[in-house]
Amino acid sequence: MRSSRDDTMGAVSEVKMGITIEAQQVHNELTWLRQAVEGLTQKVEGLAARQKLPALSTDHPYVARVQGVKGGEPVIRGTGVTVQTIVALTRHSLTPEQIVEEYEGQLKLAQVYDALGYYYDHRGEIEQYIVENRAARERVWPSRSS
Repeated sequence: MRSSRDDTMGAVSEVKMGITIEAQQVHNELTWLRQAVEGLTQKVEGLAARQKLPALSTDHPYVARVQGVKGGEPVIRGTGVTVQTIVALTRHSLTPEQIVEEYEGQLKLAQVYDALGYYYDHRGEIEQYIVENRAARERVWPSRSS
């Protein structure tokens, strides 16, 4: 025979399970939205990069600087994806192959490797962009610890 305590524990368990399922659904939806926004952002940046803006060549065939796109920061030619972004993704343990998969056909493996080559040839420059980007992010979203 079940006691009222057993009934209460069962009800609490059901509520916890419901909350867990709802939290997972919210997480899944936010992940999907983030990916959708990133995809749209990259498409818009890619379109802007193709708008006959003067591309300044670099010493790497797939990397260019386009005035008016990302402040002239080095990007993968024709995409708007910055070298800094590729470096950040590798620092988050993504392989070049995984990066190509994440960008769903927008990037080729050779482009990703060339962006990494550009980074290694111009490490100081790209590290400066990373520092500036981090500082800008912290101004917009200050750390909760401060």
